[in-house]
Amino acid sequence: MIYKLENSKQAHALILTLWEKIKTALDNGKRLTIEVKPESKTRDQEEKYHAMIADIAEQAQHQGARWSAEDWKRLLLHEFAKQANLPQGRIVASLDGTGIVQLGLQSKKLTKEQGSEFIEFLFAWAAQNGVDLT
Repeated sequence: MIYKLENSKQAHALILTLWEKIKTALDNGKRLTIEVKPESKTRDQEEKYHAMIADIAEQAQHQGARWSAEDWKRLLLHEFAKQANLPQGRIVASLDGTGIVQLGLQSKKLTKEQGSEFIEFLFAWAAQNGVDLT
């Protein structure tokens, strides 16, 4: 079950409602996991930053070359993570040892707050790098 909470009164009422179900399940030998986490980014945020990244991919270069929107997304997300003090990932050798693979932050794991911060980062990056956003 997933519940979206907006205030402490709502959370308190929900916890009281769920307590009997939780207690019964545990008393019957079931094991439960409860996860509380910040709200995930929204679909609107995803659409916004993907559009912004598409504009960047059309207009900007990195190391003298043009890159796909997906490549730019990885580059920009890495830089955002660094500036926001989020885990930046790491580069490791591929399983067969013939190349390297970057592991780390994925946009699908951004919280709603981080999604907003990433969009603000993209606005600033575009402005600093002469990219016109549509």
